[in-house]
Amino acid sequence: MKVNKHINLLWLLGSTILCLTFLLLIPITADCSAEAVQGETILEFHDHCADSGYFIMKDVDDGSVIMMTARLIHVDDEYITGNNTHYIVERVEGNTAWARSLGDIDLSQPPDILGGIFKSGMLSQLTQAENRDFTIAVYHSHGAESYVPSDGTESIPEGGGILDVGEAFVEALEENGLEVKHSPETHVPHDAGAYNRSRRTVEELMQDNANVFFDVHRDAVPAEEYKAVVDDDQIVQIQFVVGRQNQNVEVNRQFAESLKNATDKLYPDLIKGIFMARGSYNQDITPLALLLEVGTHENTREGAEESVALFADAVNYYFAGPEAQRAQEAVGGTALRTILWVILIALLATGLYLIISTGGIEEARAKISHFFQKEFAEFKGRRRGDSGNDE
Repeated sequence: MKVNKHINLLWLLGSTILCLTFLLLIPITADCSAEAVQGETILEFHDHCADSGYFIMKDVDDGSVIMMTARLIHVDDEYITGNNTHYIVERVEGNTAWARSLGDIDLSQPPDILGGIFKSGMLSQLTQAENRDFTIAVYHSHGAESYVPSDGTESIPEGGGILDVGEAFVEALEENGLEVKHSPETHVPHDAGAYNRSRRTVEELMQDNANVFFDVHRDAVPAEEYKAVVDDDQIVQIQFVVGRQNQNVEVNRQFAESLKNATDKLYPDLIKGIFMARGSYNQDITPLALLLEVGTHENTREGAEESVALFADAVNYYFAGPEAQRAQEAVGGTALRTILWVILIALLATGLYLIISTGGIEEARAKISHFFQKEFAEFKGRRRGDSGNDE
């Protein structure tokens, strides 16, 4: 009787442990579907698929693939493709999001978008608005992200390849004459607190007078999803992510659309698209903020670095306007004129030296004529010798 009681007690204890273990494992092994992640707090930070791959967004009418992303997709999320076709998600089934086309949209830059924001007083921290005195901040909420072909792994807790991509972006922006601040903080681990930790970084950068923010990431989908051809060269694409759940969403979105429009003018197809996703991604702190997906873990880090350097040109064009482009062209023209002047001055100096050393213009002319006759004769001799050897 006692033995049976002990057996029953052990069975009850074992069953309890088994049930508790199962309940604890549910969040880890759950599928990467929108239904599997509930609650605003979780959505804000658990923004990536982990164990179940990635989402595929498909056209509800013809079933064609619109895009792939490792970010969670929810009903009412929106997407603007590289060709500016606008989609909205109607339903999510497992890891497939079905979206309906709302037609093509015009991304023509709104009239003086930044000036409009400043004049409306939405950005009180930008005291130099009228002078367009911008300071750009580059940071990484997921600083461990890496590129497998170049870094050997997709994550490096001490600091992944994404930090190198951010540094390449910063250097290119600075070469364009823009003031930039770069935070190398990794905000590891890649867990529910990553965006909380990066939020503190954003606040610190704002105290250091930064007012335009780029959170640089990389996606986790097949490499082909982020490949395109620009000027006959294969490049790694960049995708914008705008958080739908913040009070600045309309300005964030307008910023993303007009920046894509400016980039398209310089480097068509560099921008893969704009994903309006559920969450805020710290964009509620300031209107001029974007999350960038620079390629995927299967692209090379070097390719990602080349792409952000191109994007830096577009950022400069966007903030400085056509004047920046004309200034760059003027620099090229000035350089050419400088070279021609150097050659002309060298020729004049040589001519003056010959006149002085030979005692007169006629003597200098005779010396030059003799020099060219001699060199030309030797050249013809060398050519005949070369022909004989070829035969």
